[in-house]
Formats: sequence, C-alpha cells, structure tokens
Amino acid sequence: MTKILFSDKLDNCVTRWQAAGFTVIGPVTKETLSSYAAVEHASDFDLGIVLPDRSLKELFFPQTEPMLRYTIKQQAINTEDFTPPSGKRLIIGGRPCDAAGLSIDDPLFGWDYKDKYWFQRRNESVIVTIACTKADDFCLCTSLKLAPDSTNGSDILLRPLENNSGWEVEELTDRGREAFLAIAELLLEASEPTAPMAVVPEMFDLDTCVAWLQNPENFESKFWKDISMRCIGCGSCTYLCPTCHCFDIQDEGDTYSGIRRKNWDSCSFALFTMHTSGHNPRSTQSARWRQRIMHKFNYFPGKFNVNSCSGCGRCSRQCPVDMGITETLQKISTLHS
Repeated sequence: MTKILFSDKLDNCVTRWQAAGFTVIGPVTKETLSSYAAVEHASDFDLGIVLPDRSLKELFFPQTEPMLRYTIKQQAINTEDFTPPSGKRLIIGGRPCDAAGLSIDDPLFGWDYKDKYWFQRRNESVIVTIACTKADDFCLCTSLKLAPDSTNGSDILLRPLENNSGWEVEELTDRGREAFLAIAELLLEASEPTAPMAVVPEMFDLDTCVAWLQNPENFESKFWKDISMRCIGCGSCTYLCPTCHCFDIQDEGDTYSGIRRKNWDSCSFALFTMHTSGHNPRSTQSARWRQRIMHKFNYFPGKFNVNSCSGCGRCSRQCPVDMGITETLQKISTLHS
C-alpha cells in the first residue's frame, strides 16, 4: 500500500501548507509565459505543461539581488550586508530535470566558498516534483543518464495515477516527509496503478561525446566554427538553463553610497571575458560556444564529477536561431564515429 494524493484534495493541501508557514510555489502560466510563482489556490497551478519556460534556478539564484550597501565617509567606509528574506517554501509541480539542476549546482555553490544566499534558500525549500508522463522533441534527460522520474534534487516525487485522478506519493527525504505531515489526513493509503512514464529517446551517446571533448586535439577543431555559425550570442540558452550559474558583481551608486549587486551574466556575451587591456581570450562566437560545451561536459564534471546539464532541452526549445546543446552533441557523436 502506498500514499495517494488525489487531485481534488490539492487545494486543501495548499491551505494546510500555508497554515504550517509555507509559501506555496508552483508552475503558473500568465499570458504566454510559464514560470514558478507563489500561488494562493490549487487552481492557480498549470500542471499540464511539459515544462515551464523558466527554470527552478530563479527561485534560488535570482537574476539580480543586492549583496551589501555601502557608504563612504572621510575617515571610514561602512558596509551593511543584505541577506535573503527568510521563510519556508514548498515548491510543487516542478519537473525532475529542474530538481536535478539544483543538485548539480549544489557542489559549485559550496565549493571553496559556501554561498549563503544559495544554501539558505535550499535549506528552507521543499521540492515536490511530478514525474513526466509526456515529453516533447526537445526533452533529453535520458541522454544525460537521467529519466522522466529521476529523484535527484527532489524531496518528494509524485507519480501520476493512470486514471489522472491524482498522484502516488514517494517520500525521499526527511524534509519532504516532515512537510507532508501537514497533509497526512488528506492522503489515502491505497494501491492505484500509475501512468507510464514518458518515452524520451536517447539523442546521442554521452560517453562518446565526452571522450571527444577531452581530447586536446579537438580544442582547435574547425567543428566549433561550423556549429556556432548561427549563434547570435543572445544568451537566452544560459539564462534559461537550470544549471548555468555565471554572474557579475557591480556597484550601483555614486562616490559616497550605493549597493553592490550580483547579476546574472553569460559566457555567450562578447564582453564576458573582455580584459581591461582590451584583449579578449574568447573574442569569437565559436570560442564562446566551445567554452559552453566544454564547461558543461568536460571542465565541470572534471571538478565535480557530474555533467552541468540536466536534459531539460530549454536551450534548444527557446533558441531564436534553432540550435542548442542537443544538435552540438549529436554532431560530435558523428565526428567520433
């Protein structure tokens, strides 16, 4: 017997979680854009989409946020740190690839310096994902050795029932179990058949691609210029990616006072590696695209033993010139064969 959450009880669950002090967050569609946002009622959720346009990353690593406020006086410089607003959050309806993206970035944000902004939000959040029963042509989780029902980064995994009346509850962490105690009376002990998982065909052989990328002879390959010819350097792939984490730090203010702010940045931008001298070690779009692929599948796993990609497919799905990681790795597979 397993725990079942029926969909007609979801609104009661939201009410109970809110009473327990949680801000409840889930996929919401406004006009043509879908993202994760706070909700008041279960009817606000859009749980039918394959994947929200925006990733979970934004809830833990905002596009912009203040780090400190400073004032400069004649004899002193005073600073005051900002800290993220504190509060428990329950995020329900995310997809396994988005949750996996968080677990991929955890070692990066806790590496030589533990990012208090990231980990405060991580420690205060419960991630409730829904296994995927449908996919589109851009989904590639299986190519990254994940799956439509991967549990990486999730506290609770909900498996849709075959009759579409609710979900089987799979409790994965103590944090998830504790959050679901608030709705224990709304869960039914039953045995219900679950829907089959989405079929996501493998797009390329990851091990073959990694081997090609690790070969120093391929660093200067003509392939990089050919594959990046269409890229316009807009950065949408990096901003939509659930694992990209580059940021810049800038001071906003004047000589006497201001705010130091952390803003998203992108390796796709021409100014990203521009030196003060005017020299740019990655002055061409091909060099920048090479860096993006090398980082995700060579440098990052070399450091943290995990690829910096969870297979969500947003980079290809939203690209204005119809290219992305999938196409690149498919062609690398052909080069290697």
